[in-house]
Amino acid sequence: MKTRMSVWRMFIVFILLAVMLAGCGKAPAASQDSSGGKAFLTIKDDSGRDVVLEHKPEKIVVLSPSFLDVLYAVGGKAVGRPSSKNGDIPAAAQQVTEVGYVYNINMEQVAALQPDLVIAYQGIHEKLIPLLESNHIPYIMVRLKTYQDILDKLKLFGAIAGTPQKGEEVAAQMDGRVQKLLSSLPKQPVKVAILHTTAKSVTVELENSIAGNVAKELKLTNIAAGTMAGADPDSAPFSLEKLVEANPDMIMVTTMGQTAEIEKRMRADVESNPAWAGLTAVKQHKVYYLPQELFLLHPGLKYPEAIEYMAKLAYPGAVQNGQ
Repeated sequence: MKTRMSVWRMFIVFILLAVMLAGCGKAPAASQDSSGGKAFLTIKDDSGRDVVLEHKPEKIVVLSPSFLDVLYAVGGKAVGRPSSKNGDIPAAAQQVTEVGYVYNINMEQVAALQPDLVIAYQGIHEKLIPLLESNHIPYIMVRLKTYQDILDKLKLFGAIAGTPQKGEEVAAQMDGRVQKLLSSLPKQPVKVAILHTTAKSVTVELENSIAGNVAKELKLTNIAAGTMAGADPDSAPFSLEKLVEANPDMIMVTTMGQTAEIEKRMRADVESNPAWAGLTAVKQHKVYYLPQELFLLHPGLKYPEAIEYMAKLAYPGAVQNGQ
């Protein structure tokens, strides 16, 4: 009898150890409760917070056009959205209540919608956190900077919308298109500089910026790679001396603000210097201004278009439209 009891106790200990070891694996960004518990979804957002959604969100407010596109692509809907002048609002969301522009969200309008989830942009909307928390509004801070980010968010938003399979499908379709394009490109190295220009300053973009990440996916050589970031983690101070020293094959310029003001800043800080005219990219007319709708904020579902756009600049004639 004692032998049977000992065997039984050893069996229980073995089961408990197995359960404990299984729990030591890395947690996914979002996990749905299949154990019969109350929580609909547990999310670890990009700020590192663990967010538990007790029920499927029915009143979602989205604070960035890039997120809105992703949410609707996987079958989700929003009750509040950002304003935009770039024509990047999905047709199905045109009539959704506006809550202000991405950099100037009106929290009174957000609160009036009584959302059960706000999807905010990490790096932009941290200042709204005290207001969200004081109004007891559930929120997640989400980042969109890289290509991997958009694939991950398609899956995350699919889980939030209750359509996880749709999220997986859209991500797979996008990746298939991107990989097909990348595999068709020449292996010839192209050295590039990416400048970011506003009415107040000119900086160089690093590999973790939006345009920098597109260049990295294309395996272009960014002359600023490895440079220490400045006040903005995505960029470093501009140095014409270093630009001349690197002498890139191509210069791309991302912009924020009005075109006339940006061109004035470029003339004052860059083009007025005689050294600028001696650059290979300038002499060969390979200085390109990148469209804001693809390279200022993350292009979201248009990431393949952003890769295609830059690929055409780097490898003229090698990329077919919609490849």
